[in-house]
Amino acid sequence: MFMKNIRLSLTLSRLLPIVAFFILHSLSSISVSAKPKKHVFTMAEPAKVLVEKVNDAWQQSHSPEVRAFWDEAAYMTGNMEAYELTGKAKYLEYSDKWARHNKWCGATEPCPSKWLYKEYGETDQHVLFGDWQICFQTYLDMYEMNPDPYKVERAMEVVDYMVAQKESDYWWWVDALYMAMPVFSKTYAITKDTKYLDKMTACFLYADSLMWDGESKLYYRDGKYIYPAHKTDNGKKDFWARGNGWAIAALAKVITDMPEDYANRQMFVDRYMQLAEGVAACQQEEGYWTRSMLDPEQAEGYETSGTAFMAYGLLWGLNAGLLASDPYQQVALKAWDYLTTIALQPDYTIGYVQPIGERAVKGQVLTPQNTANFGTGAFLLAASEKARFDDFAGGVRKVEIKVVNDSPNPRNEVVEISADEIYSCLGIGGGRHFVVKNSLGNEVAYQLTYDDKILVEATVRPNGSATYTMEIGYPSTFRNTCYGRMYPERVDDIAWENDRGAYRCYGPALQASGEDAYGNDVWVKNTPDLVVEQRYYNELVKGQSYHIDHGYGLDCYKVGPTLGCGTPALMDGDNIVFPYCYTDYELLDNGPLRFTVKLVYDNIETRILSIDKGSNFNKMTVCYDGAGETVDVASGVVIHTEDTQSVVLGEDYVAYADPTDNPSAQNFQIYVGAVFPDGVDEVKSIMYDNPTRGNAGHALGIKRGVASGEPVTYYFGSAWSKYDCRSLDEWVLRIENLKQSLSQPLRVEMF
Repeated sequence: MFMKNIRLSLTLSRLLPIVAFFILHSLSSISVSAKPKKHVFTMAEPAKVLVEKVNDAWQQSHSPEVRAFWDEAAYMTGNMEAYELTGKAKYLEYSDKWARHNKWCGATEPCPSKWLYKEYGETDQHVLFGDWQICFQTYLDMYEMNPDPYKVERAMEVVDYMVAQKESDYWWWVDALYMAMPVFSKTYAITKDTKYLDKMTACFLYADSLMWDGESKLYYRDGKYIYPAHKTDNGKKDFWARGNGWAIAALAKVITDMPEDYANRQMFVDRYMQLAEGVAACQQEEGYWTRSMLDPEQAEGYETSGTAFMAYGLLWGLNAGLLASDPYQQVALKAWDYLTTIALQPDYTIGYVQPIGERAVKGQVLTPQNTANFGTGAFLLAASEKARFDDFAGGVRKVEIKVVNDSPNPRNEVVEISADEIYSCLGIGGGRHFVVKNSLGNEVAYQLTYDDKILVEATVRPNGSATYTMEIGYPSTFRNTCYGRMYPERVDDIAWENDRGAYRCYGPALQASGEDAYGNDVWVKNTPDLVVEQRYYNELVKGQSYHIDHGYGLDCYKVGPTLGCGTPALMDGDNIVFPYCYTDYELLDNGPLRFTVKLVYDNIETRILSIDKGSNFNKMTVCYDGAGETVDVASGVVIHTEDTQSVVLGEDYVAYADPTDNPSAQNFQIYVGAVFPDGVDEVKSIMYDNPTRGNAGHALGIKRGVASGEPVTYYFGSAWSKYDCRSLDEWVLRIENLKQSLSQPLRVEMF
C-alpha cells in the first residue's frame, strides 16, 4: 500500500543519459587513521537501471533457498521494492522461492508458552524476537497480491498473540523498529483493523522511551549504549549509523501504511521529522555517515548499510512531501552520490558494508569487498526511492489515452500500449511511477511487461471508445488475476491461471519418473479468484485431492501421452512427434493482468505462452531451431474415447466438448479448442486404430513447411459448463469472437 496524498513538488531535473560507467579505486590498503580517498567517476546510471543491475547481480550469485532470519529477510524487503518498481517477474519468483523454502514461517516453535524475546537469540523459540519477524513483511506483501491464507497463517498467529498480550517491551533494540514494526502496519493494511496499529504504537512508545535521545535527535542502539554510562573513546555520545538507518526506514514504511485519520499518525510523523533532522546534521562531507554518527574517529572510513537506509528514509520523505527541499534534498543527493560513486562496485556489488554487529568497532576497516545481503537490500530501497524522486520532479504530469472499438460488439480486453511512448509523454525514466484512472476517476490496475508494453484492461461499448488517464504518482497494489509458477514440490509442474481457467504443463522431475504426460492439462474453476496455489497446498500439505471438486473446481481432464489442450508438436506425415517435458523455463510476466512464460524443450523447441485477464484463450508462439530445414507443425486437442463425436473442425480452428475423466460421475463438459488466426494448411482429426488409455485421437490444425526458427502463433483454451460456457455452440461462438477481435483489435490513441 502507498500513501495517497503525495505532494509532488520536487524540482530535481532528471539524470543525464548513460555515457560511461565509473572506475572505482580500491581502498584495501587504507590504514585505520587514513582519510578515505574520493573515488573518480564519469557517470551515474539512472536509478532504475541500477536497481535492476544490482539486483540481477545479487540473484545470479545467491540462492533464494536461505533461512528467514533478519539479514536475508532485510534483503527481501529490498527485492520486493525492486519488484514494485519494475514489475519484473523474476524478482517476485525469487522471493516466492525463499518464502516457500521457509514454509512461510520465521522461528518455528509451535507452543506460545516457549516463545522468547527478551534476549538476543536465533533459536526456534525466539518467535517474538523481531529478527525472526521481518520475514513476515515479504509474506504479507505477497499475500496482498495473491491472498492465499496459508501464506500469512504463521504471521497472523504471531502478531495476534502479541496484540492479545499486555506486554509492550518487545522492541528493546533499535533494529527491531525495522524488523517488526512494519509487520504490524502491513497487517493493518490487509485487515483494516486498527488494533494492529494500536499495538504497534504501544510497542514503539516503549522502544522510543528507552532509546530516543531528544538532544541529538537520534536513537541509541539499545539500553547498553545510553550516555553517559556508555561513551565513545573520545567521551562522546555513541549513536550507531545502521541502527538509525533501521529507524528512519521503519518510520517511512509504517507512515506509508497508516491511514491519514489514524489517531497516532502525527506522533510517528513528528518523530520521523525529528530523526531526519538529527540524521542530516551529522552527515560526512562525502555523503556517508560514520558508524558512530557523532564521533567519526570511533570507527573511521566509509560505511554503506546505514547510509543506504538513511538515504532511503530521506528520499521517501522528500517524495511524500514531508521534508522540505532545503536542506534535505542536498543531504539525500550527497548520500546518493556516495552510494553510486563509492559503495557501488564495477560488478554491481555493494561494498563497504559493516558486517553483522551492533556498534562502531574501533579499528574495523571496511573495503569494497565488504558486501552483505542486508546492505544490498538497503541499496535497492534507496535506489527505488531515488528513481521515484527523479521521475516525480516537475510535479504532476498527465497523458490521456482513448481505446477505440470499431466493431459492432462490446469488448472487454487487455490492451497493449508502448511503454516508451507513455514514459516519454509523462517525462519519466520508466517503472511504476504513475497511476491509471478511468473516466470516473477510479484507479485501475495496469502491468509492465517484459517486452516493454503497458497493459490496461479496457471495457468499450460497440463502435465506442473509453478514455483513461495516466498521471505521475504511486500506484496501488492490485490483486493478481493472472499468475503462475513452477512447482518443484509437484515434479516441476508449471501451472498458471487467470480469472477464467487454469492450466499446467510438465517438467523434468516428472519425465525422470518415467510418467508419460506430454500435453497441457486443464484445471476447471468456477470463480474469478486464483485457486491454483491453494489447490497445490491442499493436495501436498493437507492431503486434500485436487481431483475432487471442493466447491470451486477440480482437475478432471485427462492428458497422459497426448497433446492435451493446445500443445504444439512436429508432424511426421500423419504421425505426431510428441514433445516430452520442458528442460528449461523463465517466467516473463506474472500479473496482475498477464502471465507469460518461456519454455525450452531440448534446445530445439522454444515456446512463449501467455494468458490475459478475462480471456478463455492462451496465446502460444512456438519455433523450432535446428530440427530441420523445414518442419510441419501442428496443435490441437486430444479426443477421448468416451465421446468421439463432439468435435468441430473449422477452417482455422478445432473445438471439442471433452467428456472429462469419469464422465458418468462428473456429468459436465470441458470445452477445449485451438485457434489459428494466421491460417493452417490442413484441419483434420487423426484417430488411432487401437485407442489406449482412453485416448481415441486428436483434432489438429497443421501448418506445413515451417522454416527453422520461424515463429508460429496460435491460441488455445478452455471453458467449463459449470462456470462460464453452457454448450459447444456457445464455445464455437467464443472462438469466432476471438478471431474477430484479433482481426479488428481495439485501437489506442494518445492525446
